[in-house]
Amino acid sequence: MWDVAYGFFSHLFVLSNPLWLYYPLCAVVAVVYKATKFDGPKKIAYQALHFFVSVSLGMLALALVFYVISLLF
Repeated sequence: MWDVAYGFFSHLFVLSNPLWLYYPLCAVVAVVYKATKFDGPKKIAYQALHFFVSVSLGMLALALVFYVISLLF
């Protein structure tokens, strides 16, 4: 099982991987989305960070699940 996780993360964290563009896109979407919901800059920053982390971890978990499924079939 650890070999699967190592294979997944070793391919994910290569600098030539175009998925690195996901992080700035997610950060911009988080700030814009939360700026429409809240007024104060501290509240916007906190909520945008929470949104960014939640979405990033969810996408990472989903990618890991699909990676494991692709190895099985």
